[in-house]
Amino acid sequence: MVSCGALHSFLFEYDTPRIVLIRSRKVGLMNRAVQLAILAYVIGWVFVWEKGYQETDSVVSSVTTKVKGVALTNTSALGARIWDVADYVIPPQEENTVFVMTNVILTLNQRQGHCPEVDTGSALILPCVGGCAGESL
Repeated sequence: MVSCGALHSFLFEYDTPRIVLIRSRKVGLMNRAVQLAILAYVIGWVFVWEKGYQETDSVVSSVTTKVKGVALTNTSALGARIWDVADYVIPPQEENTVFVMTNVILTLNQRQGHCPEVDTGSALILPCVGGCAGESL
């Protein structure tokens, strides 16, 4: 248990870096009051009221990437296939994004062309399963 003398000396005595012991109630209380005020400011104002620990700042940076070249895949199911940049880079669907394909699911016998189901006046090019209009498999 803390004795009254130790508590009294903790509150009312102040020592400097030169280890000078000042036995003064005014100076000791002023020292502890300033320490308490600083601690109360940091905890009360900075942490609790202003939530200073949660402050964020916007990122100022930029990243430039360029995908180039071709890729060759040789699987037992599909055989040899050459992939171009247009095949494995998909246009971004959101602002400030990039997407590079890392996995693909192919439908066999699918080619890009004009499907017979689509109106012939349409300029829309869709993938067709089983070949496209006017083509034989």
